[in-house]
Amino acid sequence: MNIEKYIVRARPGVVGGKFEEKRPLRERIDLPVKRHIFINRDSHPDADIYVAIHEAKDLPASVPDYQVPHFHNTDEFYYFIGNNPDLTGLEGQIIFEGKVHRIVSPACVYIPTGAVHEYKVTRGAGTVTVLFRNRGYTHEDKQPDVEKGNREAAKFASYIIKPDARSTAEIKYHTDAAPGVRYVFVDGKLKPEAGFYTVVRSVTNVQPTQANYVDKHTHNCDTQHIAIGTGPELTGLKIEFVIRDEKVIVESPVGVNIPAGTPHCQRIIEGSGHFFNFVPKLNYNDSLV
Repeated sequence: MNIEKYIVRARPGVVGGKFEEKRPLRERIDLPVKRHIFINRDSHPDADIYVAIHEAKDLPASVPDYQVPHFHNTDEFYYFIGNNPDLTGLEGQIIFEGKVHRIVSPACVYIPTGAVHEYKVTRGAGTVTVLFRNRGYTHEDKQPDVEKGNREAAKFASYIIKPDARSTAEIKYHTDAAPGVRYVFVDGKLKPEAGFYTVVRSVTNVQPTQANYVDKHTHNCDTQHIAIGTGPELTGLKIEFVIRDEKVIVESPVGVNIPAGTPHCQRIIEGSGHFFNFVPKLNYNDSLV
């Protein structure tokens, strides 16, 4: 089996590649964040999803706007994680239809298809994971409807979600022998209309003696993982994957696509960082065979 079809190391985000990225940026702007691409059509041709990270550090005192108002043809999610142990330490803003909403990490931002928005980081250090539900995402520039932004401000504010810290044992085939803290950023409990599940396991100083905590299992849909460490260039976290009958150990930063019907399990075995799981379902257990 070719394990590289499932697991690919992240790479710097640049405009170009086989499938050129088209992004809603202001002209002649220097981005204050460093981009890393984890899952797209170049890295995982079979994955119908796009995942990148904007790494923020050494921000200027006043961060200029770097996006233009726009909307997408698919749902989008932002996951704000600060560099402090409790995931605090990063702030930003999103403007929905001309109305500014503050983002304080840890947070998930749900952006429904068609919602006019622009975002930026404003203060602190950490990462913003950007996910599009469809790898064929497009954007279209559009001036905001300020009256709508004010009229529906409460609805748009509800799209900024504070994650829950929950027991690992609430999901099948997983046990509380798992290291660190399991943060549920979005699911059917937190934002049912999103129809999406994302969990981030945050760990510190995991040792190779870490016990198994995930039994081999299979999903009825494609699922994805990314791993980022606290070291330079997001290194510093090691994970053992078993995919079908092959075992491999990889170090962050990596993106992983597990096709529907593929038996697998994983175990964080060393280091510090964050391990994400994305499932296109209201709840994780709904995806299990």
